[in-house]
Amino acid sequence: MSLEILSADKVQIKEQVDNWEQGITLAAQPLLNQDYFEQSYITSMIDSVKKLGPYIVIAPEIAIAHARPNDEVNKIGLSLLKLNQHINFSEEGHYASLIFVLSAVDNEGHLEILRHLATTLGDQEVVNQLLKAQEVKDILNIFKGE
Repeated sequence: MSLEILSADKVQIKEQVDNWEQGITLAAQPLLNQDYFEQSYITSMIDSVKKLGPYIVIAPEIAIAHARPNDEVNKIGLSLLKLNQHINFSEEGHYASLIFVLSAVDNEGHLEILRHLATTLGDQEVVNQLLKAQEVKDILNIFKGE
């Protein structure tokens, strides 16, 4: 399973959100609406950040929200909220404009997606293109390598 699971109906572009909790909630909405997981999974993702800190901000401008696999998750999914104005996940300054939500049904099934995502986002030029993108189709083309 690759990043092709990130389809147009799971990508959103917004100018800004009020806070990181709203960012995670909004980023998760397409997956919630398509029954990838229950509302409680969103609460779990937010609670994890409150408890463990901004560990989901894996690099400048990139956050991958997730929670432990559990019975609230029905299938593996990936969504993206791209913000034109980044949000801060901590007082120490962990900013993100690209907020991914990853749902996992077990401890292994989502790892291939994470590997693909890490490889793709490890290229600063790709990240810069994503940060500049203003159309969902452009974001999908960047992930396809077009």
